[in-house]
Amino acid sequence: CEKGGKEPCGICHSCKQAMTGNHPDIITLTHEKPNSIGVEDIRQKISGDMLIKPYQGARKIYIMNEGDKMTIQAQNALLKTLEEPPRHAKFILATTERHKIIPTILSRCQVFNFNRIKTEDISKHLAFLAKSEQVNFEPEALQVIAQKADGGLRDACSLFDQMVSFTGNQLT
Repeated sequence: CEKGGKEPCGICHSCKQAMTGNHPDIITLTHEKPNSIGVEDIRQKISGDMLIKPYQGARKIYIMNEGDKMTIQAQNALLKTLEEPPRHAKFILATTERHKIIPTILSRCQVFNFNRIKTEDISKHLAFLAKSEQVNFEPEALQVIAQKADGGLRDACSLFDQMVSFTGNQLT
């Protein structure tokens, strides 16, 4: 945030860029192959870019979703980066399967465990989605989807999409 606070203001240019996914100093790593992140992905997307200073802010943030998809070789390549990163580089490694990350990486991370989302909150979000996508639904149907998602909003949204496709916009 350009205002220098600990929380984003949501108004300044930098915050707006971050919220729309267009900030040049926030790099989200996606993997091309469906089930793995290879050593070349790490070398190309992190190691090379990391040496370049931030364009706008004081830091570059690297967000790696599904970090558990890294191969052992990719994790070892990331480990070398984590051992001596430039001061401006910060990493966010997100995973639902922490046990798949090698202990030497975990020992260099600050770990945040997030609680599962409550079924009622997932159901409310699904109702919002259904209304915005003009899907007819019974609240009980959304409740079942929310329960089956077991606290995972991404899973709930996937189930919702599948059910909408299967039922022709009539969730009962």
